[in-house]
Amino acid sequence: MADRKQRFSGRRGLVLAGTVLLALVAAGGIVMHHYKNPSLETLVFQDDPVRLKLEQSYDHFEGWGTSLAWWANDLGGWENQAKVDEIMDLVFDPVKGLGLNIVRYNIGGGENPEMKELRPGGDVPGFQPKPGVWDWEADAGQRSVLQSAIKRGVNITEAFSNSPPYWMTISGSVTGAEDGGSNLREDQYDAFADYLTEVVKHYRDTWGITFRTLNPLNEPSANWWKKGNMQEGSHFNTEQQAAMIKKTAASLRSKGLDGTVISAADDNSIDETMFNFSLYDQDTVDAVQQINTHSYNGSRMEELRALADKLGKKLWMSEYGTGGSEPHHHEDMTSVQELAERIMFDLKIMQPSAWVYWQAVEDEGARNNWGFIHANFNGDEQYEMTKQYYAMAQFTKYIRPGAVIIPTDEGSTLAAYDAKAQRLVLVIRNERSAESKAFDLNGWDYAQTTSAQVYQTSPDHNMQKLEDIPVYANGIEVPIADNSITTVVLEGVRPPAA
Repeated sequence: MADRKQRFSGRRGLVLAGTVLLALVAAGGIVMHHYKNPSLETLVFQDDPVRLKLEQSYDHFEGWGTSLAWWANDLGGWENQAKVDEIMDLVFDPVKGLGLNIVRYNIGGGENPEMKELRPGGDVPGFQPKPGVWDWEADAGQRSVLQSAIKRGVNITEAFSNSPPYWMTISGSVTGAEDGGSNLREDQYDAFADYLTEVVKHYRDTWGITFRTLNPLNEPSANWWKKGNMQEGSHFNTEQQAAMIKKTAASLRSKGLDGTVISAADDNSIDETMFNFSLYDQDTVDAVQQINTHSYNGSRMEELRALADKLGKKLWMSEYGTGGSEPHHHEDMTSVQELAERIMFDLKIMQPSAWVYWQAVEDEGARNNWGFIHANFNGDEQYEMTKQYYAMAQFTKYIRPGAVIIPTDEGSTLAAYDAKAQRLVLVIRNERSAESKAFDLNGWDYAQTTSAQVYQTSPDHNMQKLEDIPVYANGIEVPIADNSITTVVLEGVRPPAA
């Protein structure tokens, strides 16, 4: 229990300038010497440079992730294992791909066989097709992808639900109620909690996978979950959310599932998350160990961060995805800019411990620009990369779990520091014409560093390594292309002294 309490302590990490960085350096056994390479020249800033706000840095970042709904259900059933392995490497391998280390596994409800088919991939099989009957061979595709992801380095897993099994619902369908209202029958709350926790137990006991968190809800405040949709969904009002959270937590305890705790409530909007937590009774608040929110909508980011700190809860940005505004094509840059802007905004202001994309692989047949990879669901088992893949790589390849996230004093840049690797990373988003951006790095020690690596995604480049740029005694100046995401990597760097 002590480990669990520490793991979900929700500590903020806002500290006096440099303290977190120095602590990490000390933990890594790095001796602090304060000198610059004497060969470095001083950069004359033509305009105000970007400054790193060390006083707002935080050290609780544990990684990047994706949901497995719905792509894993389809991909896990492909016969072409070589293609599956290629995609798995591209998404989860830290050297060959994005290196996502967090996975959200969707416990399917299982649709009424008399209803119309759900979207490709979205018809996730349930483990309890009827009361008292369990089918543990169900959902083999998603399970295969989950196991493969863990082999490639995924070290944090969460289970979540979009809907109860169809036979527990009022409408007889996992797609929602007739009117978009509550769809779980009043006499089925205990049965639904038992269903979710029994799946968690079976995964632990049979397949050796312990989900760190279990979320029984998904966008529960939304009223668009109506019977006849193409995907699972279920509305719960605040009182019903609280009942479901408490019953699920009690069911975990009764089965001795101490390695799994409750996360909630996965609302579509940050403001809805704030609203619901303001109304939960104390027992419900105590039952939740991790606050999950989507960041599609809402503005109360600082308030949610403060609430998580006050309650001592970990905070996750558990779902966001974007498709931009252009017609379907894999080179779309509007989705790239939306993705980069959202990541920077969330990490700088809301400061979650994890940032999780919706589904890394999208159905090519949907003809949209969501996702990092487009695959032919229920088709010829082929896939193509999108610009969003490379935009995500601009962040995930070098800002790794355990890095200190460092906000900057302007909206289109983000910094991070890895003490063990002695690596400072700067990410720059640019929607305007080509320009250069200077960074004031006074106080940072460069040791023998004389240059920095530059990687760029733009209409012409896909996470391409450009020529190294010089490092100056007081900072760097980065040339950036129009409509681009640029990542700068400085190796052998030590943080300022406090």
